[in-house]
Amino acid sequence: MKPVASKPPSQVVDDPARVTHADLARIDTISSLLVTLNDPRAGADALARHACDIPPLRARISQRFLRSNPGLTRHGLAQQIAILGNRVVEGILLELLEDVVALHSELQSPKR
Repeated sequence: MKPVASKPPSQVVDDPARVTHADLARIDTISSLLVTLNDPRAGADALARHACDIPPLRARISQRFLRSNPGLTRHGLAQQIAILGNRVVEGILLELLEDVVALHSELQSPKR
């Protein structure tokens, strides 16, 4: 699980995989991606179109791909998704959702 950004954007280290306040508004996009991920006819291109709209997911997929395939540096997001496979992408997405929920909880909890 990646750290979530509970500080204002100006105080957060520039980590493209970090969940920010803006990602809370992307729940509909994440839901659409989940539907696509569960469609057996959907290919990597369709998944990549959704992932492009979710910056921390796009960054996490690329980071995971480069960790698993350090010699393959010229692949686009759709190719990365195809090589990683749907199960790996699903796992990355679930980690992202955990971070979105954690950030939402932090913002909703009363200040002490």
